[in-house]
Amino acid sequence: MPAVVALVILLTVLCLLNLALVFGLLRRIRDIESRISSDQAATEPLLAVGAQIDDFEAVTTDGELLRRESLADGTLVGFFDPQCESCHENLPHFAAAARTQPRVRSLAVIRDDEEQEEMVSALSGVSRVVVERRRGPVARAFHVHGTPAFCRLGADQRISAHGYATPALA
Repeated sequence: MPAVVALVILLTVLCLLNLALVFGLLRRIRDIESRISSDQAATEPLLAVGAQIDDFEAVTTDGELLRRESLADGTLVGFFDPQCESCHENLPHFAAAARTQPRVRSLAVIRDDEEQEEMVSALSGVSRVVVERRRGPVARAFHVHGTPAFCRLGADQRISAHGYATPALA
């Protein structure tokens, strides 16, 4: 009989310890989830609205030298990665938006990749196109955090609107 009582007490202690560990893990998981969701909500695709882009120098696929001062008020800018599925989904929307304005008022920045040609050929007729390595001069000037990223420039090369989808700029 004393062995049965000792076994019941031992099992009770183990169950209480297990319960305490489960509640501790649940609290930690909720804390991590809240930090992740607040980080995602705080991340903007690029510079904040109203911020001026940094100086940069790049060459388009047509050989045109491009600088910050080359970007006029109202310029639509899109950042694409050939390995990004969402970039491919947004490409036709960006091209359609670029067609509604002069070619010099849109800029597509495509990450240098083996599969870039499809994007370059789809956009070069409607937009100026720059192909650059990851975190190249144009992406650094706009402080791009991920792709696809889109913005519209206002006066003095300041961001007037931005988003992860082209319709956000309408």
